[in-house]
Amino acid sequence: MDAHDRAVAGIATGILDFYSRKEAFRIYHGSTNSTRKSQYQRDKMIDTSKLSNVLKIDIKSKIALVEPNVPMDSLVEATLQHGLLPPVVMEFPGITVGGGFAGTAGESSSFRYGFFDRTINWIEMVLANGEIVRASSTEKSDLFFGAASSFGTLGVTTLLEVQLIEAKTFVELTYYPVTSISEAQEKIEEATKDMSNDYLDGIMFAKDRGVVCAGRLTNTVSSEVKVQKFTRPTDPWFYIHVERLMKARTTPLKEAVSITDYLFRYDRGAFWVAKYAYKYFITPFNRITRFLLNYFMHTRVMVCPILPFISRLQEPSY
Repeated sequence: MDAHDRAVAGIATGILDFYSRKEAFRIYHGSTNSTRKSQYQRDKMIDTSKLSNVLKIDIKSKIALVEPNVPMDSLVEATLQHGLLPPVVMEFPGITVGGGFAGTAGESSSFRYGFFDRTINWIEMVLANGEIVRASSTEKSDLFFGAASSFGTLGVTTLLEVQLIEAKTFVELTYYPVTSISEAQEKIEEATKDMSNDYLDGIMFAKDRGVVCAGRLTNTVSSEVKVQKFTRPTDPWFYIHVERLMKARTTPLKEAVSITDYLFRYDRGAFWVAKYAYKYFITPFNRITRFLLNYFMHTRVMVCPILPFISRLQEPSY
């Protein structure tokens, strides 16, 4: 914590200097998923990029002290070593804890836990005048709840206490085929009431064809259930796999996915956005090209440089 405290003190001093001079400044996090051109100037910038460490994991209390620039894959890796897991894990591994709190970040477990910011117990923040404060639901609660999803407009978050839950090895997924939005809504409402479900989302491939995916954490997989992976170069992209698996089915189907593969199942292809990169660059879209270009199809690599070019090519969603 000493190194953290020194880093935060330096950030607070820098912010106070800007405040005293009444000068505007920007925050440099070290990475971003923004597609806008960078406007950083070193003499008008507060650098928080070194706040990228998991400082503590308390197994008994099931909490983690995490600096804001810790990405989700690093947080999951650290907590799984202790048999624990954040309740809400954003599906892109490069999304940071601070970004999840300051943005509006949800995932397929949010029907149980809410947005990511609802899994935070308290935050440490540097205010615009350089003051270092702690805020929670009981201490400076207006700041705590106001800072969530405020995109950093109320201060610079420098530390967060994240709630954790017991982890398991697999997510057993049940795919329910649906033929309309209304049917999908009914199935989602039904699955929400089932307290054994830990994860819930769905995909509409067309107006009359979709799948609702309900997942349960488990340590055991029966011999009748196939174990599927999604993170290796040879693995299918999640949405393509599900669409092909359920295309001719009218009844539910189960398969198991290792926990990390499930949490980051949309990383390769950035949901289905990367498909349009193949179209833009006039490249065949098939299993071989997806394998050969796998490195570029991860969200950390593709989102910023490719998304601006292909956003206008995306088809309307249903």
